[in-house]
Amino acid sequence: MERQQHRADVVIVGSGYGGSIAALRLAEAGVDAVLLERGRRWPVDDAGDTFATQTAPDGRAAWLSETSPLTDAKLDVYTGVLEFVEGSGMNVLAGTGVGGASLATNGTMCEPSPELFRQTLGDVLDHREMTERWYPQARELIGCAPIPDDIYHSEFYRSARSFADQLDKAGIPWTKVDLAVDWDVVREEMAGTRVRSQIDGLNVFGVNSGAQRSLDRTLLARAEASGHIDVRPLSVVTAVHPVDGGDGTAGYHVDYETIDERGEVRAHHRVTATRLILSAGTLGTNRLLLRAKQSGALPALHDALGTRVGNSEVITARTGMAENNPRQGGPAAIFAQDWKENPLGPVSLLNFPWPDAPEGEGWTTTIGAVPAPALGAFRYDPDKDDVVLHWPADDPALARAQSAITHTLDRLNEANTGTRTAFSRIGTTGGNVCGGVPLGTVTDDAGRVSGYRGLYVVDGSLLPGTGVPPALTVAAVAARVTSLLVDDLVRP
Repeated sequence: MERQQHRADVVIVGSGYGGSIAALRLAEAGVDAVLLERGRRWPVDDAGDTFATQTAPDGRAAWLSETSPLTDAKLDVYTGVLEFVEGSGMNVLAGTGVGGASLATNGTMCEPSPELFRQTLGDVLDHREMTERWYPQARELIGCAPIPDDIYHSEFYRSARSFADQLDKAGIPWTKVDLAVDWDVVREEMAGTRVRSQIDGLNVFGVNSGAQRSLDRTLLARAEASGHIDVRPLSVVTAVHPVDGGDGTAGYHVDYETIDERGEVRAHHRVTATRLILSAGTLGTNRLLLRAKQSGALPALHDALGTRVGNSEVITARTGMAENNPRQGGPAAIFAQDWKENPLGPVSLLNFPWPDAPEGEGWTTTIGAVPAPALGAFRYDPDKDDVVLHWPADDPALARAQSAITHTLDRLNEANTGTRTAFSRIGTTGGNVCGGVPLGTVTDDAGRVSGYRGLYVVDGSLLPGTGVPPALTVAAVAARVTSLLVDDLVRP
């Protein structure tokens, strides 16, 4: 199959928060760019069946796989919304599709406290600068807001109110978290004029009502409307390497395959760009850079590449509460912040809607974060021609983090008579895995890859974790890095 040749001023790989913010800022500056996204588009229409659901899973739930850790069903092979990659001690979930992980997440936008920020990110970034400029900009770009009172007090969100009441009894601070949700659409779900999605907690594989403020419908749509950004779905990047010599001064070749929705390769392409922005997510960016280092295409990449990988995700369930909604309203609205009173470490919990919670047992499920050390590492496996995440699951530091979670849950149970913990664990399948391209080491503090001019990283791989669910921090860092990147591109 003959390779087709193209040229572009700028190529962006990936359309998650980093790629979409980069695309919008470049478009606003009048810079033309090609954006390559391996997944398909997911247009939401009035039929209300764009995505698979937890209650009716199919191939749309997984990326080219018959299985997913989120369902026991055997799936048809399709370019679905979540890729699952087995690791050693930790597996990885990664979003796929135009809009990246914003398609299939709770859309929770949590800002860490100053202490959590410094504990996880160190002094590479100035906290005051981030909190005064970049976090507010990220919120504005995403358009997030907490659950409105009329929705919170409706019958559909009894589980959220129950969780808040439990926290009050235990003396654990909480707030209504910012969410990337169109609350007017949720009201239409409540009125029966849109398919029930968020109010039934059916959001793991995408939101069929259109209530999710996913990037394909917000930032990236604005970028495309400018005429400067050419988004190419179903374009799987396989390799990157400099055009001339080892320093990238003449630009980069980006090899990619266009595929159909069953994963069959339809064409091979090479696009040559002066500047290359990698925003393929933690898994995708590590995959491309480690493959390039191993092959000798980018031999000067820093030896820290692949290191400082963190996963702070916590999954818990408690039983014995007064019965909640049979299908608990979502997304997660209540953000518990046990950051000061826990002697073992700060713990964050979000009530996580579980549409199949056993009836009659009073379940409350939460997902959250604890600042576990960034002990993981991606390593290239030549037999697979892919990366594998190595995670020291038995490290004593992780046991301490687990103990911090247990301490918070015990306080909840002691304050709420009759309740108990059904399970609690730091996730062994990480949807919030970050790191591998440490900001300030593999790149400078602006995401410029050390040793390679014109090569940038703009996604969660820059961060070792955030101590809270990371989406807002990923977006805020992307806003900061992209502002400096645009200066590079438009400077005379």
